[in-house]
Amino acid sequence: MSDELWLLGLRVAGGLHFLTLALAWFTPVPRDWEGGLARLSPLHRRFSIAQNAAVGAVLAFCGYVSLVHAPVLLAGDTGGRLLAGGIALWWGGRLLVLPWLRVGEELSSPWFRVGFGLLCAQCAIYAVAYGWLAAGR
Repeated sequence: MSDELWLLGLRVAGGLHFLTLALAWFTPVPRDWEGGLARLSPLHRRFSIAQNAAVGAVLAFCGYVSLVHAPVLLAGDTGGRLLAGGIALWWGGRLLVLPWLRVGEELSSPWFRVGFGLLCAQCAIYAVAYGWLAAGR
C-alpha cells in the first residue's frame, strides 16, 4: 500500500478516534449506574470515574497522534513504531476486554448492538493496522 494511502487511512482513523470519543457520551450506562456507584467506597467510586476519564484521554491522544503526526507513525523510526505499538496494544487490549464486560443485556436497541459490533471491529482493525506499522510494515 502506498504511503499516501497510509497517511489518508491514519488521518481517517484519527478522526474516527474522536468520533468514537463523542459517541461514548451517548452510549447507555448500566441499569442503576448511580446506585451502583453509591454503594462503592469513595475510593472505588473515584477510581471508576477516573478509569472512564482515562479511556477518553487515550482516545483523544490516539486521535491527535493519528491526525497530526501520521507521518511520524509512517516513518518507521523508533519513536513512530513505539507510538504505533502503544496504540495497537491499547486497541487489542480493548478488544479482549469488551466481551468480558458482557454488555449484551444493556444494549437495548438494534442501534446500540450495531454500534457495539462496530466498536469491536474498530478494535480489531486498529490493533492489526497500528501493529503492522509498529512491526515496520
